[in-house]
Amino acid sequence: MQFTDSHLHLQDYKAKDAQQIIADLRAAGFAKVVCASTSPADWEQTAAFAAAAPDLVVPAFGLHPWYIAAAPADWPQQLAAMLQRFPKAWVGECGLDRLKAPSWQGQEEAFAVQCRLAGEFDRPLNIHALKAEDKLARFWSDMLPRFMLHSFGGSLQFLHESLKHGAYISLSPSFLKRGNHNELFRAIPADRLLLESDAPFLSDYRDIPAFAAALAALGNTDAAALIERVNRNFREFCHGK
Repeated sequence: MQFTDSHLHLQDYKAKDAQQIIADLRAAGFAKVVCASTSPADWEQTAAFAAAAPDLVVPAFGLHPWYIAAAPADWPQQLAAMLQRFPKAWVGECGLDRLKAPSWQGQEEAFAVQCRLAGEFDRPLNIHALKAEDKLARFWSDMLPRFMLHSFGGSLQFLHESLKHGAYISLSPSFLKRGNHNELFRAIPADRLLLESDAPFLSDYRDIPAFAAALAALGNTDAAALIERVNRNFREFCHGK
């Protein structure tokens, strides 16, 4: 059985080099993983993983709201250059954050730029949204053609609103710690579900198989069937339906 991980940070595994991590991913049964960057400072590290294993690693280049203040003035031009260099790259990790970030104005401007570039290059958009549901709702029309809410932690109301606007919902193992995870999971259409580890921060990529099995039990379905559905969703999200 093969797996996909829609959001992890390979460059932040400080104790391992790229070759070791790639070999470990293959041994663990992963067919595709998305290596998400957070600022121009780690774009080249992300690019190196993608270049080392282009069949396995999908790069995602973006400016996270935590790191806007430190970004160079020409980061939008640098981001466009990375997207030209990697035709299959996603845009992100980007988004909005109410807990730990600079001013709203800086966040909104940076997110708007990345939404625009995702549209111009026809790339998937990998979105971080933390305690910012009201702010993110202003961007529904900008988050085209494809967008994913990574490690979803919003309300049921926000879930329904996101789905109405075409979102894919990516869940990480921390989802199971939520008191209303049963209700939330059952509200996610099968064709909009993606799985992620957000490794090495929220969990490890090797946790994905057990996480998939736990979700399958919630949905009274077979784990293999859920994993195949997620893999199909991943392909459709990458390339468009």
